[in-house]
Amino acid sequence: MHYAAANLLPLLLTLLFATTQARLHLNNKRATTLSEPIRGVNLGGWLVTEQWITPSVYDSSSANDEWHLCNELGKEKCAERLDGHWSSFYTRRDLQDIRAAGLNAIRIPIGYWAVDLEDYEPYVSGQYPYLIRAIQWASSLGLSVLIDLHGAPGSQNGQDNSGLIGPVDFTSNTTNTERSLNVLRNLTAEFSQGMYNGTVIGIELLNEPRLNSVNFTMPDLQDFYAEGASTIQNATVDTAVNVTIHDAFWGPNYWVNYNPSNAGASHPASDLLLDTHQYYAFEPLNNLSHSQILDSVCNISQLLKRPGSGIPSTFVGEWSLETGAPPRAWSSSQDQGDDQNRRTWFRLLAEAQMVAYTPDGVGQASVGWYFWAWKTEYDIDTWSYRRGLSDGWIPSDASNTSTYAFPVLENRCVDTTFNYTAPRHPGRSGGGRPGRSGGRRVSASWVLLGICLTLAQLL
Repeated sequence: MHYAAANLLPLLLTLLFATTQARLHLNNKRATTLSEPIRGVNLGGWLVTEQWITPSVYDSSSANDEWHLCNELGKEKCAERLDGHWSSFYTRRDLQDIRAAGLNAIRIPIGYWAVDLEDYEPYVSGQYPYLIRAIQWASSLGLSVLIDLHGAPGSQNGQDNSGLIGPVDFTSNTTNTERSLNVLRNLTAEFSQGMYNGTVIGIELLNEPRLNSVNFTMPDLQDFYAEGASTIQNATVDTAVNVTIHDAFWGPNYWVNYNPSNAGASHPASDLLLDTHQYYAFEPLNNLSHSQILDSVCNISQLLKRPGSGIPSTFVGEWSLETGAPPRAWSSSQDQGDDQNRRTWFRLLAEAQMVAYTPDGVGQASVGWYFWAWKTEYDIDTWSYRRGLSDGWIPSDASNTSTYAFPVLENRCVDTTFNYTAPRHPGRSGGGRPGRSGGRRVSASWVLLGICLTLAQLL
């Protein structure tokens, strides 16, 4: 029997059993909804590989993206290598650890080729059963899931995270957009079924589209968003999922009152989520000083928490602790987490962003965040949430502000003048402030809103 097929049989049997269990115990599972702030992580480098996240997948290859990796290895060898990666890089234990860290959500990137693969393309498929299994695990653990179309045909950004480095050819022909819509239709029809218990709260139409003035303009993107929104709405089976769009790096303010189905709307669509990525490792924000970075984080906080702004419900779908340089698999300059001053800065930057991107009242655009990523193969200090937990620069319980080190000011930003120094040695001992409540409490109005939304769903 072919290696991939043989390896897939136990997984399919597991999925069959898990699906049966889901049907039997549907009412006993708690699905995380937007009645509570999103505090999550990305499962980056898993179903869409990136060399810097999992360099061992690219061993003995000159490839820098998944397209060229499979082109070099050939389909059979690539399928064998990637199936080994898909089956081992993320397990149920990872999701249990994510939940134990006080997180309630995961964002799962996936490429179009997992659903719609042409013979001439070197990619291999087989990711879909692993996606199903992860969502079933998430459902049983009380984690919500956002599925993200990370790679589209022709590439929407020309970067490795789309699967193919090179020109942006997503809009070069209508076939690319039609295939993308087919993927969105497939994902919606599957994961809006009642047996998934509402675990999938959104499907992101396109990750990080890179617009230009030649062949990928904002009108092009908005046309696709309109078609994508209609596709998701029409493909829904039992449970509605939020149409989720990326801001294309134009910023949340650009999308005020945006409704993909109504260009002249006076308020944003109610089933729309906006994803904005806040990074300080890439241009044009890669040369900021520490104080400038903290000011920028605070400004985003105030923007997204201003009531009545008209900005759609917005989450920060990717952020990290890296500043000044793009990620690399190995780098002494990027992996010195044992330095006390560096760990002190990490703690401040982590809490500043966690607080900034977490909603704390009604009428706000802000709905939460997803850190990039839960882990990397070598747990790079600035890109691994898991590493930050173990070494003490990320709070031990994201949902419990008593584990945070820095107080929060009335302007909804952390007090950067607070006297905190990381412990001499890495570890969890850098917990919350002794004798302190851990910062501003979640406002009663937000709690009341959550109760009302939950009751509305039950009724």
